[in-house]
Amino acid sequence: MSSPEEARAEALAAAAREGAAPPPGPEAQALERAIAPGPPSNEVLQEWALIAVDPELIRSTRRLGGPITAAKRAMLRFLRQYTLETEAQQTRFNLAVLARLRELEDRIEARDPPGRDGA
Repeated sequence: MSSPEEARAEALAAAAREGAAPPPGPEAQALERAIAPGPPSNEVLQEWALIAVDPELIRSTRRLGGPITAAKRAMLRFLRQYTLETEAQQTRFNLAVLARLRELEDRIEARDPPGRDGA
């Protein structure tokens, strides 16, 4: 190996041969970028607070994945009223907590501005 890129490629290939999890997809990479530089922005927190189930993401990768996926999607459809109400309640709670946290941050900043030395 002559470079870190080659070492990484070899390590990923070895992990794939051994049945390890694949590298993170674009959604996971976007999440890592959003939280890596520091605390997430208010816009990112607002987006994360919203709960929604995407039926297209419901699938099975098992041997008989097609019928299992159809059964899962049918169950989601039959339970839609319950799941939508649960999602709505959780979203309301998440947004209320986020609003409260912002209020507390504002109170802390008003009491102790960022440029103050603490003296």
